[in-house]
Amino acid sequence: MKKILRTAVSGLGRIAWDFHLPQLCAHDGFHPVAVVDPCRERLAEAQARFGVSALYTDFEPMLEELHPDLVVIASPTIFHADQAIRAMRAGCDVFCDKPLALCSAEAEAMFRTARETGRKLMTYQPHRLNGEARAVRAILDSGKLGPLYLIERHLSNYARRNDWQAFRKNGGGMLLNYGSHYIDQLLYLTGSRVGHVRCELRRIASLGDADDVVHALITAGSGLLFDLDINQAVALPLPEWRICGRRGAALYQDGEWKLRYFLPGALPEMKADTGLAAAGRRYPSEPIAWQTETLPELPADRDAYYRYCYDYYALDRAPFVKADEILELVRTIDACRRSAEEFRPVLV
Repeated sequence: MKKILRTAVSGLGRIAWDFHLPQLCAHDGFHPVAVVDPCRERLAEAQARFGVSALYTDFEPMLEELHPDLVVIASPTIFHADQAIRAMRAGCDVFCDKPLALCSAEAEAMFRTARETGRKLMTYQPHRLNGEARAVRAILDSGKLGPLYLIERHLSNYARRNDWQAFRKNGGGMLLNYGSHYIDQLLYLTGSRVGHVRCELRRIASLGDADDVVHALITAGSGLLFDLDINQAVALPLPEWRICGRRGAALYQDGEWKLRYFLPGALPEMKADTGLAAAGRRYPSEPIAWQTETLPELPADRDAYYRYCYDYYALDRAPFVKADEILELVRTIDACRRSAEEFRPVLV
């Protein structure tokens, strides 16, 4: 008989409403038994749309009365650590939305509690499974670009952010909010560990006090460079991806991938000229037999996430997002923040 996980959801904002609750209801291994939110109107909406019968305005009574198997933490970031720790101490497993925590100290406390209580903890990192990530994985696996030396990741928009995520007191700002997606995506797709970071933060268009412009140069231990540009105050967009290897490059913009590369062994032998008089006063130039490809955008595999969740929480399989990966991510974000505050590179 299939194991059914009695599941409670804390927080009925955008991510719970658009993703967690619909996906929980669509998967026959989960039974949403309760929702928690201080807004009674949202509780009534969840009951009407998703058929959840147990409605709570406070987190602790839900734990004491229902003892769910799994708690999905989709509340604002400032509540993640406290709610996750309380849930695990109450005997529940936890699936926490990103960002897992405000800082590495909180994240380490959460995983320490998981070890002490024997409970499971995993983070929601959906950009590992979106269409862009699937395409990048295919491009990297093909080896067509040769050894990589630089990946540029751009998120461009003009948005006068005025919600709770625009304020530092709530754990807002693009470094924590979107950086949790895109730094994780870069590290996951390349299997990299971070060496050091340099970062600049600005508030330009936001109506709050948190950053809406992030520029981070992340150097992996292997020497691979990640140039991350999150700009929510720019009127014209940049290409979302540019991947540079020793034999070629890939560019993603407007839903299309373009590749340009040469085949191994395609370049004729060339010797360096150590003299100070350039031959014929010409700049170095040579014909290259470029190969070009255009690849379509791939669809996201959004439904897969709760399949991975069921495998982990119900079947005791390995977590899709591992603890050491998330701790590396949170430490990298901490280092970016320190770099911006202290105007210097920071080791991770």
